[in-house]
Amino acid sequence: MVPAGVQTASLLLEPLKPKHCERDYAAVVESREQLRLWSGSSWPADDFTLQDNLKDLQWHWREHQERVAFTYTVLDPTHEICLGCVYLRPLVELAPFNPTELANVSADETLVRFWVRTGKDQSDLERQLLSQLIRWLEDEWTFSRVLYETSDVNAPQIKLFESSLLRRVKTLQMPRRGGRHVFYEL
Repeated sequence: MVPAGVQTASLLLEPLKPKHCERDYAAVVESREQLRLWSGSSWPADDFTLQDNLKDLQWHWREHQERVAFTYTVLDPTHEICLGCVYLRPLVELAPFNPTELANVSADETLVRFWVRTGKDQSDLERQLLSQLIRWLEDEWTFSRVLYETSDVNAPQIKLFESSLLRRVKTLQMPRRGGRHVFYEL
């Protein structure tokens, strides 16, 4: 069973659906530079539109319904403001990007990536989200292995991971996926 989400006093995670488009788009546009650093790519482009965002959300929702991958929006306690996103994807999807290092991953290993909206309380929110994700993934999901990933140029998220319970397990060069990425696990 796929968990519906999780709520704390400061945030709510629920499946990302097309109905979140405007809230998500506002967060994406506001966090554009940070997202480029996080992903190691040029996404979102300067001309990224609300319609482009809707297509992305429809794709993520379709994957969620098909149980291919799971994307959750991070909302404030009022459910009105998008604070970021969490992505749970099969680790095996990365094998084509680095077949030598990822040749023997199993289907029940997952990759977690997340970002939080640019703002004054970003570090605290990111720390709260990571703490909640660690608990949630341990308590409610059945993955055999959970890896947290970020681009190796994303110093703030690397600092967050290294100041938490996570330990670095890999740094992989993936040229077709934005360069070098670092991976952490409990």
